[in-house]
Amino acid sequence: MSGLRVTNDYRDPSLETFEVVERKGVGHPDSLADALANEVSIAYSKQCLATIGAIPHHNVDKLYIGAGHYRNDYRECERLSPVIVRVNGRMSSVFGDIDLDIEQLQTAAVRNYLHQVMPMITDEDLAIDANATQHTKVPFWFTPRNINDIPDATNPKANDTSVCIGYWPPTPTESLAYQLERYFWEDAGGYAVSRFAEIGQDIKVMVVRIADCVEATLCVPAMSVRIASYDAYRELMATHQKNLQNLADELLANSGLRSTVQINPYQRQYMLGLGSCIECGEEGMVGRGNNINGIISTHRIHTLESWAGKNPVYHTGRVYGYMTAKLARAISERFSTKCTVTAVTRCGDTLFPPYRLMISMDHSVDDSELEKFVDQLMSGTDYLQEILSFRPWIGQL
Repeated sequence: MSGLRVTNDYRDPSLETFEVVERKGVGHPDSLADALANEVSIAYSKQCLATIGAIPHHNVDKLYIGAGHYRNDYRECERLSPVIVRVNGRMSSVFGDIDLDIEQLQTAAVRNYLHQVMPMITDEDLAIDANATQHTKVPFWFTPRNINDIPDATNPKANDTSVCIGYWPPTPTESLAYQLERYFWEDAGGYAVSRFAEIGQDIKVMVVRIADCVEATLCVPAMSVRIASYDAYRELMATHQKNLQNLADELLANSGLRSTVQINPYQRQYMLGLGSCIECGEEGMVGRGNNINGIISTHRIHTLESWAGKNPVYHTGRVYGYMTAKLARAISERFSTKCTVTAVTRCGDTLFPPYRLMISMDHSVDDSELEKFVDQLMSGTDYLQEILSFRPWIGQL
């Protein structure tokens, strides 16, 4: 692989004096935007594969959610104006004479996901604007007449000049940030489903490690319709804080770190009606939330390239957002190393291999063996099917 470079200068955040890791929970507005963009793209891709045998050009990576207006109090929730979901982007609307029915598809995908993760939401709570257009300078790019107007369906090339970065393994601080929020969820067929009816979905975790002391602060909403009083609210949060402290102690037992966990360490109560701050005017946009591992690790080498909502066939942010994470984990486990994988693509170049693939590890390995392993993994991966099955917000970090 001509563009491969391997170094032994891995930067380990766990060896630094301090480390800060954030997780925007499943119901955070930015996390909802990423997830909805992903769900719309998956639904569109699967439908097109089933009906026409290819995935036409599309990207919905500018999706917006927010601006709702609700009033809530103990045992009450009143809708004043609904939550807006605007599916911004572009999407092929036809294939020859076949109408791909993209407006209905966008609306159905948004509703399906939100009903899964936010059980209090009804269709009446959502004002969905299926705003994916077909505007472009390239004739027939989003109105293909036949397969010849979708050249990447048979010969995918990198759509952009961009960089994607993956790493493995997570540090104890990173895992803690992820797992403290994961405590509130169960996995139901790849979707996150709330474990506790009294707890809302817009949870945020901030973990700060200074030397061997770890402080975790969580913002956790109560569901107004299930809370009778402020005393009940305080008792609920105290119960979960105790459970989370026990979880943190268990997770860090062999790390040499000491932890303190606090939920809502302020007097003002955090209570919502629907479960997310999209109900009180706040807004979420694709690309402002977690990385593909489900966290925001500020001391990592990282990129601002978003993975959500892009074409899974040849959009490099989507493909190499996934593939660098997969490569990093596979290399780490195969060679017992900590590593960071950086992939750089150039618009119009081959998608596999990328223009540059740089691997940073914490110790030396046999270069030829590593190159062979990387070649085999990349050539042997059905990346499209894996991406279409991938939901990063319910895994294990």
